[in-house]
Amino acid sequence: MILALLFVEVPGEVLTIVSVLRRLGFRVFLIGARALAYYGIVRGTGDWDFTIDRPFSVEVRDSVTRVLRGLGFSVQWRRWGFYVDAGAVHVDINYMPLTLDDEFIARSKALGEVLVPSIEDLIILKLMGGEDKDIEDVKKLLRLPNLDIDYLVRRARAAGVDKDLLRVARRVGLRLDG
Repeated sequence: MILALLFVEVPGEVLTIVSVLRRLGFRVFLIGARALAYYGIVRGTGDWDFTIDRPFSVEVRDSVTRVLRGLGFSVQWRRWGFYVDAGAVHVDINYMPLTLDDEFIARSKALGEVLVPSIEDLIILKLMGGEDKDIEDVKKLLRLPNLDIDYLVRRARAAGVDKDLLRVARRVGLRLDG
């Protein structure tokens, strides 16, 4: 069970989708609200969010679509990846974010067949998402102990979200700008 550590019942459909992605040769990263739970932050969500370690290509799009549809899943293409409907279960599979590199991978934590990005990389992904719920998640993540501030600031600068990071950090009373 990929999320036994989180005391979450993982639907069989989610396990199947992760297994398919792994068989196709992708690294699979758990992101979104369920990744927050790995770090002790609970936020209600109805879906499962993953990202894979490949950017968009016709080959990736077609191979994922073919296999998942062959298993009976409804797959819709979106600009960010795939929306997979498996009845009561909804799974988003995002194409590789621009920040996913060797350092991102090395800092991720293994959880069964999936990887969970570091707290710092989740913060960057959330800032890149920019939705209100993402900013609220960032506030909670910034309050966690043992943040690697140097890494976080460097990665935020590289992703172009450093000003957003500084603004949100100030809101929670954390000074990152010296």
